[in-house]
Formats: sequence, C-alpha cells, structure tokens
Amino acid sequence: MKKVFSGTTSCIILALLASGCSSKDENKMKKSFDSNIARHSTLQKSEKIKLSRDKEVKISVTATYLNARESLNDETEEMHEMFIVGVYKSNDTTAIGLNSNEQNLTLNVQYPKTDKVLNKHEEHTRRKGYDSLPISSKELSYKDPLLSKIPLVNSWTQYYLVEFPYSHKKKFSLVFENKQFGIKKYKLNFTKSAKYLYFTKEEKEQYLLIK
Repeated sequence: MKKVFSGTTSCIILALLASGCSSKDENKMKKSFDSNIARHSTLQKSEKIKLSRDKEVKISVTATYLNARESLNDETEEMHEMFIVGVYKSNDTTAIGLNSNEQNLTLNVQYPKTDKVLNKHEEHTRRKGYDSLPISSKELSYKDPLLSKIPLVNSWTQYYLVEFPYSHKKKFSLVFENKQFGIKKYKLNFTKSAKYLYFTKEEKEQYLLIK
C-alpha cells in the first residue's frame, strides 16, 4: 500500500508540472489526495464479517479500531481499547442491541505481566488470555462526529462506540457470536502496528459508489 501512495504522489506531481495548473487547482487536488489517504488509513484499521443463510446476508458487522499506536505506546497500560462497531441486521434477526442473550461481542485480552513464578498450565492460560465483554457500549447517532473516523456510514446500520480493557497483545481479535445463526465464532483481527488490507475490484467499486 505504501507503493500505491508513493506512485499516486508521483503521478500528482508530474500532472501538476505537465499541466501548469493554477494554485487553486493544486489546492483542490491536494485536498482530494489527503482525503483519499485518510480514507485508506481508516480502511487499514477496519474489518468486516457477514453471517449468511440461504445466500442472504442476515448480519453484517464492521469494526474500526481507534487506538492503534496510541495504545502500543501507552506505558501506563490503562488506555481502553476503543472501536466503532457497525451492525446490520435483517428483518428476521431477533437479537436486540450489540450484546444480549442471543449475541455478543468480546475482545480477547492478554493478562498483565507478572513477576510470579508460574507452572506450565498457568503460563498457557496467561498466554491464551480471556474473552472480555465491553466495559461500555454506546449507540451513536448518524450525526455523531466520531463516525467521520470510519470508512463507510449508511442508514441501515446501527453504530456503537465500544470500549474494552487494555490489551497487552500487539495483535488481538474481536469475537462475534449469534446463537440464532449457529454456534460459529467470527473473528475480526486487529493489530496495533501498521496493517495493509487489499480489496477486490467489486469492494473498491462499492466503497467509491457509496461514498
């Protein structure tokens, strides 16, 4: 993705030199380029899953990680891991809200470091971590400025600001379950370091059309 950005930058510079466009046009082009970089940045921090039955999407969950390097560099290890989560549900989906008796969203959290001498079982348990429910979950209105931090907003999806305990892991997963549509656990994988996502032609067209 770095190559894509670099190539795009070169093309813009060459186009400006070749066309001799005005400073007004330069500013417009720069704003458009900066906007595209910002959009790709949010895409890097976003994951999506779909639960389907009979070729129909019943539930779609998108999540954008808000912390990344801020959490990685948090020496106090007190920062909450924050996400904006979007949930689309078909009309025949019975679950209400983000976490209920029928469905839930958890984050795999690693235990804090300890100076205690551990046996093999304890070491394995600590490395495995535990699945934590959200500390808080707040539904967002479509006018909430926080939604500018995600790559896509639509009127048929409910959006939530979700907070989990601090995770010592650099890589971790949100886990989504819905009893109505099976016992499978669906993972949305995140990292506190840079991550590059690649989209199909159809997905790229969908983002461009909807935006």
